[in-house]
Amino acid sequence: MSEPPVDSGSEDASTVRVLHVDDDPDYLDLTATYLERIDEAFEVSSETDVGDALDALETEPIDCVVSDYDMPGTDGLTLLQRVRDRGIEVPFVLFTGKGSEEIASEAISAGATDYIQKVGGNDQYEVLANRVRNAVDQHRSRVALAASQERLSRFIDQSPLGTIEYDADFRIVRVNPAAEEILGYDESELLGGTWLPFVPEPEHRHVAALERDLLSDKGGYQSVNENVRSDGERIRCAWHNQVVTDAEGAVIGVFSQFEDVTEAEARKREIERSNAVLSTALDALPVGMLVEDADRRVIRVNERLYELFGVEGDPEAAAGRDCEALAAELSERFADPEGFVERIERIVGSRRPIDGERLALADGDTLILTYRPIDLPDGDGHLWAYRRARSSERAD
Repeated sequence: MSEPPVDSGSEDASTVRVLHVDDDPDYLDLTATYLERIDEAFEVSSETDVGDALDALETEPIDCVVSDYDMPGTDGLTLLQRVRDRGIEVPFVLFTGKGSEEIASEAISAGATDYIQKVGGNDQYEVLANRVRNAVDQHRSRVALAASQERLSRFIDQSPLGTIEYDADFRIVRVNPAAEEILGYDESELLGGTWLPFVPEPEHRHVAALERDLLSDKGGYQSVNENVRSDGERIRCAWHNQVVTDAEGAVIGVFSQFEDVTEAEARKREIERSNAVLSTALDALPVGMLVEDADRRVIRVNERLYELFGVEGDPEAAAGRDCEALAAELSERFADPEGFVERIERIVGSRRPIDGERLALADGDTLILTYRPIDLPDGDGHLWAYRRARSSERAD
């Protein structure tokens, strides 16, 4: 179907462009005068020839056709059919002096928007203006809604996230290609059904409760759940569910968007295990350790470092601290505080490994420093190790 051309740059969206077709020129002029007087938004153009009217519909932005029924060589219903055959779906009002219930019924059956019988007096123009205005407003609303639905449909179909749309009874009405790929089901296999095929049986009661809560709260819900593909493979998916309501708050649908996070969840668990092992290993070392990133922010310190420098608190809470500020704080323990800070800055700047460098403490003891530049996944880093010097390593 197509709509007549609209010049959005030159036409006010509030304008209602009416094409009136009638074989009586005087009646056309009279009708145009009254309609434009009744509603200032109306712009009425008139044609006595059906062919010219069809040409106007093809080339001009018409919002509504008003047509007589009985015209030389044709009639209003024939014009209506020719308009619809060209794919033009603007409202069509039959406004005729030849009236009968049979013609009215035939007009509506043929696709006319409305049927009005001409009568004497000026009130008929009020009726016509109201019917035209209502028809145009409703048509514009339908077109706007269709355009919005088309945009939504394209977004869903092209979304990289799996999307399942449910109706108010939580029956599936749409499954996008990404969802088909993730779950292994064709849309046709899921339409009209529920989530039962891709939710593990032990989770059925839990998901049913979430469904009730979702519809009751009429809001959104996020979760990470185990799901079952059509081939029986178990996967983990992150779900984002949203209830859609109308202006009165009634549920009209539910959208569930999701992605397969199986690998991401596995990597997360592996990282957590690795971090746990690393933390245990660092805390078990007999030397104080500090790891910082390229921005000189603490990634990890161990308990032994805090013990060596007499720092109170939880070492895990140090993550993210500014290492320059930390070095300035620790410098108070050294015989040459400024020299310690300057030495740290030179080592960081050169990124050359350091082994067994002696650092004199203010209490007369000595620490042994080892440094290594390291490569981190997101950039350079620095690894520092401190231990108390054995008697044979202390400076003379």
